[in-house]
Amino acid sequence: MILGYCRILRKSSNRLRRIYISACLRYSSSNNFEELSDSEYNKLTDSYFHIKEAHRCLIIQPYVKWGPKKLNITPEEQLSEAIALIQTLPSWTVEDTLTVPLDTLDRKALFKSGSMERIKQVVIQRPEISAIFINSSSLKKATTVILQENFKRAIMDRYKIVMKILKTHAISKHAKLQVSLAELAYLKKKSEQDLIFKTYSSEALKLMFQNREQKIKSEIENLRSHRNLLRNKRKKIDYPVVAVVGYTNAGKTSLIKALTNEASLQPKDQLFATLDVTVHKGILPSGLDVLYIDTVGFISDIPTNLIECFVATLEDALLADVILHVEDLSSISFDYKRQHVLNVLKSLGKDENSDDLSSKIFAVGNKCDLLKLDTEKRETDVNVSAQKGIGLNELMTQLEKFILKSTQRQKITLKIPNGGEEIRWLYKNATILEEIPDENDYQYIMAKVIITQVNLNKFKHYFI
Repeated sequence: MILGYCRILRKSSNRLRRIYISACLRYSSSNNFEELSDSEYNKLTDSYFHIKEAHRCLIIQPYVKWGPKKLNITPEEQLSEAIALIQTLPSWTVEDTLTVPLDTLDRKALFKSGSMERIKQVVIQRPEISAIFINSSSLKKATTVILQENFKRAIMDRYKIVMKILKTHAISKHAKLQVSLAELAYLKKKSEQDLIFKTYSSEALKLMFQNREQKIKSEIENLRSHRNLLRNKRKKIDYPVVAVVGYTNAGKTSLIKALTNEASLQPKDQLFATLDVTVHKGILPSGLDVLYIDTVGFISDIPTNLIECFVATLEDALLADVILHVEDLSSISFDYKRQHVLNVLKSLGKDENSDDLSSKIFAVGNKCDLLKLDTEKRETDVNVSAQKGIGLNELMTQLEKFILKSTQRQKITLKIPNGGEEIRWLYKNATILEEIPDENDYQYIMAKVIITQVNLNKFKHYFI
């Protein structure tokens, strides 16, 4: 993430930018770290999660047919997400899938006898299946035991699969620590009911978990302080910041690549492909530099303990000048996914003491080339296809207007001495659009600039 900031700074940087680069380099060198060492704890997690090896999976998508627990996302789209989760893991495969209707989520075995028999027959006919992934948030221990006894296969819920993906994709120190903290919360909860933990005394477990939690939280707090320092330095450089958010696989990274022409960006058709924040420089039609922050994709039904893993990547989004909400126009659950993203942002915004987020959200409908003519109208600011390049010019134009308004920037023309201190100051503190000699007095030029109100006030104070 931080190296991304370094790459975008201009060669003609002033002293402030040189200080910022120095801070970035110190951060990047310290980012290569050894994970918190605790052999006894690591042995415990290995024995509990026991999913180091790849599996050939049967995916079961349970869904409630009616009632208050019925979701507004279709079982087919839930199943599609579950398939994408498994395919995100290296060497894991999906051998078969089933959607199973339920009248309640509270049954001890989860499924009725008829559904249990249906699943059992699939497993018998497909002996290559080594694990069954029940796409449900978190199964109770009793439910897991019943299913394992009936199907003679490893049983995994959404929590374990998402945890495995997060551990696989976490690259930075901050991301790894957040995943470790979520893993610890899960183990603490399960330690009261699982036989695996009975080899330890309750006091030994409590002390082990307590020590681990203190280490992780201390490291996270140190990193958070450093991130705040770098964020403040970035603000002083005065680039507008656009955080790109959206439901997973909406095409956030593809859109950033299209807007920045950054060849190194390689969008992946994977869930949580972006777990760490990355920053990319773009240029708006006027020539104004802008920073795009790529964030982790949202996904429904994330267990509460895992939400914190994403907070670190979303802190920058909440504090950005503009939140670019990328939405998949072709999704049949468009409204559900939109509301899910907005609800998560709203809930996180309360903790960050942020301004009203809705006023800085710019909605972009992506994959317009896949939108069927009979599909209901989607309310967005601009519709594009990042892959086909459709609508990108219109997006850039509208986004620039939105950014100028959000950051209180304005386009104005200033009459200043030709070659004086004024123009040098403006090059450092504003965006120069055009310099035209004054027809009435060639000792002056008419400088068209984009400048913030704060810097315009400074300019008037220094030179007028």
